[in-house]
Amino acid sequence: MASIIPVAAQALALFQTANTIASVFDNSEEKSQDLALSQLQQRQTLDQRQAAQDAAAKKAELQIQSEKIESERRNSLKRAVARQRAATGGQGISNGDGSSEAVLLGLFEESDAERATRERLDKLKSQSIDQSLLNKTSVNTLQRTQLAERQKLSSSSDLDDVSRLLSVF
Repeated sequence: MASIIPVAAQALALFQTANTIASVFDNSEEKSQDLALSQLQQRQTLDQRQAAQDAAAKKAELQIQSEKIESERRNSLKRAVARQRAATGGQGISNGDGSSEAVLLGLFEESDAERATRERLDKLKSQSIDQSLLNKTSVNTLQRTQLAERQKLSSSSDLDDVSRLLSVF
């Protein structure tokens, strides 16, 4: 019995030393993991801000381009109407005549159809920009979650190693 006491005292001292080393290792690794997560979050926040600014700039550019195209469409329609009126007037057809009005109405309908098509296209482009921004947010969330899960697994495996070491005693 007397020989077991020194061995038990040595085992207890070894256990305390291993526990101290494990706690130092866990603290430094935990700080390192916290730092990695914090840096990832900061980088993603900056990336998200930049992506939001880029999306806003693309939408503003799309709006300006749309307004320019609409202005060109209206000017083109005015010229086409003036040409058509001049042509029908040159043929001796009055502007109040049914066939002249039908031709002009066709020009207006064609122009409106072009405008509607362009507006649908602009809406799709805008939705694509929004979806791209939303996808980036989802990827950022996924990356943060994966890092946190990897850190949890790493921490639990470290504790398993210490418990296996201590199970020898």
